[in-house]
Amino acid sequence: MKSIYLRKKTLLVGRWSVIAALFVIVTLFSGCTGLTESPYTFVDPGNYYKSEEELESALNSVYADFRKFASNYKTLMILELVTEHAMPAHASKDGVISFNCWQGVNQATTYNIQIWDSGYEMINRCNVVLGRGDGVNMSDEKRNQVYGQARFFRAYTMFVLLRLYGGLAIPESYTSGLNGLEIPRKTVDDTYDYIIQDLEYCIANLPTRSQWGSSSYYKASKGAAQALLGDVYLTRGCMDNYNTTYFQEAKKQLSDVINSGEYELLSDYKSLWYWFVEEASKNTKESLLEVQFGPTQVSALHCNFGINVTDESLGGKMYHRSAISHKDYLSYQDDDVRKQCFLTEYTITGTDTRRYFEPEYKGFSGKGEGKWPSSAPGNMKFYDRTKSCYETGGSKANLIAIRYSDVLLNYAEVENYLNGPTSDAYEKLNKVHQRSLSVPVTPGLSKEEFDDAIYQERTWELVGEGYLYFDELRTDRLGKNVYEYKTYMYENGYFNCQKLQFVPQKTFLWKIPQTSLDSNPALEQNPDNISDPRYPLK
Repeated sequence: MKSIYLRKKTLLVGRWSVIAALFVIVTLFSGCTGLTESPYTFVDPGNYYKSEEELESALNSVYADFRKFASNYKTLMILELVTEHAMPAHASKDGVISFNCWQGVNQATTYNIQIWDSGYEMINRCNVVLGRGDGVNMSDEKRNQVYGQARFFRAYTMFVLLRLYGGLAIPESYTSGLNGLEIPRKTVDDTYDYIIQDLEYCIANLPTRSQWGSSSYYKASKGAAQALLGDVYLTRGCMDNYNTTYFQEAKKQLSDVINSGEYELLSDYKSLWYWFVEEASKNTKESLLEVQFGPTQVSALHCNFGINVTDESLGGKMYHRSAISHKDYLSYQDDDVRKQCFLTEYTITGTDTRRYFEPEYKGFSGKGEGKWPSSAPGNMKFYDRTKSCYETGGSKANLIAIRYSDVLLNYAEVENYLNGPTSDAYEKLNKVHQRSLSVPVTPGLSKEEFDDAIYQERTWELVGEGYLYFDELRTDRLGKNVYEYKTYMYENGYFNCQKLQFVPQKTFLWKIPQTSLDSNPALEQNPDNISDPRYPLK
């Protein structure tokens, strides 16, 4: 039976997203990317894109907008808070308490994922590059590389929106005004097909990581496109009643990444993160795609996944909106290297006073010397403890958008779907597992047990990085896990954990923002979601 996602609807692309795209001036990458600043506008693209340099400036604006889109802290934070992987904070800002208990999820105002407009702004930027490039005098090879990068980011953006909202409107060209915006909404299958066509073009035309060279590791590559296409096919297979045809395609793409020799796991998990090795953490062989930050383009993710404190030893001022759940943190074995990537104690600079996490106080600040200033440990994956971060408040830590460990775990999952827990599946899972733990995954697991082992490994490996909501949704784990853990948290009095209001099903779709509906009467909203009847609320 096809997913509920297959509903056809007619919509109008959000006019506010296009208005924003018309007049935004984008500051381009700097620092490690080597790109210079240049103004960019959609006001009259027909008179602007005449040279290769001008088309490159349009492509640079795509990268700049991708940084904003992919590192949107609200999206990352909310998609963790609605799972069992995050704790609400010692503040009620940004709706963290409401999202954590799934309050008002059928509202199109406050409680929705505010990424629809920015997603279409991103798609429009990609379409400007694709719509103007044919008129530029440049080699076909270079033009295809430019197009490949634009189509990669269009596919990435559409894949995010598809999983949140269902079938999308697909604008075939850029927009320089407000005419012709009534675009019928495609089915999910049509949207998947469009994304796949983009990525197949990318694979045929983009250089590999090594072909780009070290000065351009940040660019979209053939390997990143293959990894993303593998994820697309894996997700599509799971959402289409575990369709093995899609799983076979996923396995092929993921195999190509693994066999390319372009990527490898770093020997030490900690070396992925700026907190431990600073600039050496950036664009390593474990990274297929990173959102770039540096001295002039800084990140604020550390503020919202921090521990609600300012101290020189921790870098810039931190806030605390969400952090790893107690359940997840306590699930790590003590000798797991990944457990060392959570901030659980520090000494106040210039004093002997220690602050340390005390789980027995259930997210409250604790007593005595501890008095931990947040409800849970902090996630060091976003932190920069350098003096410059302390002085400026901006983190230079990159955000890894596609990581090789995710490729290996996706491969192990799809191999298990197709053939059970084979030695091949075990090998890929153990590569990730034994990077951080000496003892391998238990041998002789059943197919179901092995699938659970993969999901647990994904939690240990990827928590806080924006993967787990989508993993749980496509594998139908989200409702059960949310119901069990959030009910437990509420009944046991954990800080800011409210009574669960709704249990999501595998078919859950977020609401399109009300602002888009108000500005475009033709835009049809997703229907209301029904709480999963398998888990009745008390």
